[in-house]
Amino acid sequence: MVTSRRTHRLTLAAVGVPCVAAVVAFGPLTAGALVAVVAAGAVVAALALAGSAGSGAAPVGRRGLPWLVWGAAALAWELTALATDGLPTLSDLLDPVLARPAVRGAATAGWLAAGGWLLARPRRPEAAR
Repeated sequence: MVTSRRTHRLTLAAVGVPCVAAVVAFGPLTAGALVAVVAAGAVVAALALAGSAGSGAAPVGRRGLPWLVWGAAALAWELTALATDGLPTLSDLLDPVLARPAVRGAATAGWLAAGGWLLARPRRPEAAR
């Protein structure tokens, strides 16, 4: 299935704008915000899977090592924070910043934009030429 950049952008906008509006309107840690984020993530993931159906994943190689290190560090931080009482989790550190609706909406839009950027990247080195 071949889609254009414009279609990707329109789809992300159609999914993203209601998601950001719901997160801002419902507030933090509510069922409505959770449903909006999960629904937007499910739609974007389904479109990504449909767009890459039938293609094999290229080997990541050494390019993935920094991401592996960042992921392992975040996982280690969260597990240590859950095991001890004095260390805050990453979400505890971000809660004061994300308490304001405008900042929470901007963070949600940034999260969706990062996901859209990941979807729009070429899947193979040959496609980048």
